[in-house]
Amino acid sequence: MLHWWNNMKYLYTQDNAIELAEHSLGGKAANLLWLTQNGFPVPNYWVISSEVLNSLLIKDTFASNIIEQLATVPDDINQEKLDAIAAPLRQWIQSIPLPTELEEELALLSENHPDIFFAVRSSAIGEDAANASFAGQMDSYLFQRGKSALANSLRAVMASAFNTRALQYRLHKRLPMDNISSAVIIQNMVAGEVSGVMFTAHPVTGSRQHCLISSAWGTGEGVVSGECDTDEFSVHLTTSEIERHITQKETTTVFDTTNGSGTVTIPVAEEKQWEPTLLDNEIYALRNIGKKIAAARGCPQDIEWTIQNHKIFILQTRPITRLPRQDDKSERHIIFDNSNIQESYCGVTTPLTFSFARAGYATVYEQTIRALGCSDKQVNQHRSMLENMLGLIKGRIYYNINNWYKGLLLLPSFQTNKKDMERMMGLEDPVDFVEDKTLPLGDKIKKLPKMGWALLRLLYAFRTMDQRVELFLEQFKWHAAAIKQTEPHTCNSGQLIEKLKYLDEHLLRRWTTPILNDFYVMMFNGRVNRGLIAAGIENSSALLGDLLSGDEDIESTQPTKVLLKMCQYARQHPELCNLLTHGDARTLLTQVRQLDESFHQQCIDYIKKYGDRTMGELKLETITLKQDPSFLFLILKNYLAIDTLTPETLSSRERKLRTQAENTAFQQIHERLGSRRMNAFKKNLQKLRQAIRHRENMRFTRTRMFGLYRDIFIQLGQAYALEGILAEPRDIFYLTLEEIYSSYEGTAIQTQLKPLVAIRKQEYGSYETEDEPAHHLFIRGSLYQQQDYSYPYREKQAPTDSNVLQGIGCYPGQVETTIRLIKNPQDEMSLAGQILCTVRTDPGWAPLFPTAGGLLIERGSTLSHSAVVARELGIPAIVGIPAVTQILKDGDRVRMDGATGSVVRLHDTTTEGQTSRSEHV
Repeated sequence: MLHWWNNMKYLYTQDNAIELAEHSLGGKAANLLWLTQNGFPVPNYWVISSEVLNSLLIKDTFASNIIEQLATVPDDINQEKLDAIAAPLRQWIQSIPLPTELEEELALLSENHPDIFFAVRSSAIGEDAANASFAGQMDSYLFQRGKSALANSLRAVMASAFNTRALQYRLHKRLPMDNISSAVIIQNMVAGEVSGVMFTAHPVTGSRQHCLISSAWGTGEGVVSGECDTDEFSVHLTTSEIERHITQKETTTVFDTTNGSGTVTIPVAEEKQWEPTLLDNEIYALRNIGKKIAAARGCPQDIEWTIQNHKIFILQTRPITRLPRQDDKSERHIIFDNSNIQESYCGVTTPLTFSFARAGYATVYEQTIRALGCSDKQVNQHRSMLENMLGLIKGRIYYNINNWYKGLLLLPSFQTNKKDMERMMGLEDPVDFVEDKTLPLGDKIKKLPKMGWALLRLLYAFRTMDQRVELFLEQFKWHAAAIKQTEPHTCNSGQLIEKLKYLDEHLLRRWTTPILNDFYVMMFNGRVNRGLIAAGIENSSALLGDLLSGDEDIESTQPTKVLLKMCQYARQHPELCNLLTHGDARTLLTQVRQLDESFHQQCIDYIKKYGDRTMGELKLETITLKQDPSFLFLILKNYLAIDTLTPETLSSRERKLRTQAENTAFQQIHERLGSRRMNAFKKNLQKLRQAIRHRENMRFTRTRMFGLYRDIFIQLGQAYALEGILAEPRDIFYLTLEEIYSSYEGTAIQTQLKPLVAIRKQEYGSYETEDEPAHHLFIRGSLYQQQDYSYPYREKQAPTDSNVLQGIGCYPGQVETTIRLIKNPQDEMSLAGQILCTVRTDPGWAPLFPTAGGLLIERGSTLSHSAVVARELGIPAIVGIPAVTQILKDGDRVRMDGATGSVVRLHDTTTEGQTSRSEHV
């Protein structure tokens, strides 16, 4: 049986619209077609293919020229310029005649439905897509009837594809501007008594277990435009729970009877203004339809609907394009903290450094728990913990505190170790959700042999630590010499990767001794600190710092002492001293060679032995003295400015302070706790000093190991650049260790590395200018999913106008002078007695310290590198001062007290430029 709509060329019914390709249907019509095919209640509709608009544009030179202009507009074009280009095209579309057959088909549609009003709606290519809804960007025309009204509305809808807001939306979404087109939907107009929008996931809370229904009296235009106030119903998807928010609905959008087409906003009858727009059975019916649509589409949906005579009609559906992270209290939560690790990996870190550090931590701590007696099965059970000791947030490396605590659970006495580790790491914030497991008596008895065995192995390791350290250092020297037998620049990329694997096998996988010694430091630091507290000693942290000073055998201070001896030599040679003081650091090495061969050799020897010790020395991308020796000459210039700065004066000051601290501590412990406790305290202190000496010396070995890796990676970058794999040698730092190894093993999932590096350089470059994430983060769910990287305990933060700050005193002495704020090696380095203020330091900062009047360090603890070295050099120091680099400005005058840890910002400038210092000796 033939119907009037058979054999139409332009109007496709909802039954035969399936013949159209998706790019001809447009997004909205494609979704309507899906709804009808799946049996959902949709008002009848017809579709006019996007090819109609395309053919009109292509045939006309005027229109084609404008389309070409739009295709090349910049993303940041302003609204006026954009509208000046597009407005003539819109006017042209609204004035052109439609194809004759289309006019005839519109007439036929009107004649066969003389009493029906239609809605004429856009269906642009890409509209109602998962990543671009185009909500409200183009125009719709409601309550249209008759051939003329339909034709005019059709042209207006097609023209609205080029209105300014739709074009700006495309630019904002980075959608193509060279294929703009739109199909058109002509749909039976349903004049609903109540209409609205339903989100099958809650758009405010992010809950996937609740839908949100907004509804108003009349048609849905008042809801989507925001002209009418709406009721809101939050409905649980599986229970009968409904949370209602009923508002006063003063207006409604209805058919404009005066004009005979379109809509008009009118007042709502007073008795209906506070009446709920939906009954419970209607709410549940809408929810159930929404659930079915979302389940069938496989994602949360944004659905428009209307109800007429108690029957629900679905007007459109589209994917929800953005949802907030669901605030689910039951989600896993992770603590990330970088108070300690940012000393080693300060600021933004490259992908290679992070992937190398992460692999290193996993390897080293696996060896450590094996040394404590863990079986292969136990190691595999803790594989996730081992491989995720670190996290990366906006390019900054953090400790995953959860996993560190899980590791401590493998040791006896979790609570004591937990407190000791928090003190050693400088953790300022509460972490109380990781607790020791409370086991039944039977399980405790079963676990006792394992814990006892772990304790015995740990105690044996502590007892033999001196021999272990000696063997470790000897083995390092042997393997470092072996790797240097072949110059890296003579190797091809494969040979260089084999060198990396050699280091992995013979150095990185044999790093158990330094880690066990770190536990040794942690435990005996805790014991000594508890001894001081038990004796009732005030400011025990500061006194502990004094007790740990004066050690002549710590290698981390040796570079500074070597530099001071070089300065003594330079002072005896005035011409050399003048050159070092006034010369250009970038060219001094060459000039020194021409002037004084002996001093030049001292410089070469220093660079050879200590060239890897520099700011950011554990970051593989750091440029060290081997690549640029200018930092060496900046330090020498600083030292030469202070005539009294000699190795002897430093050593004398350290010994004097240590002796005074010992007299104070030993006397008070003896008087208050007795001789037995005092002798135990002395033994613990002696062991702590030895452990710290071992730690600092092995950390210098770590510096050298990273230098070996760095040298090979630099040469590998050179090889990759020569082979055309990378654009430039230093791009190697934007690859991960896994990517480098997989390219050698033949398991790489991406071999075009230049575009990958370009994307990463852009991303990591943006981290440098964005707000820095807080040092301590409480994360729920996925780490990178709409997280707030701000400090979770804001009430603890000192206001930025605060004049009194408090940290941890590490070395006594009162200093009153201006501060020099230094955040990276590019900042001005001259100190000349000013107080060095920075976020964090690593051992490479040590050569700066002797010229500083004092140290103010935002992050760290009494066992941080900066604290250890400050004590050895006798410099008043305070660490762990929250937000000090944000509160103080470069040049601020302050008074610091290294004994009490207090910092006072001064406003009196009458003594500006003067420095006063008094020491507690």
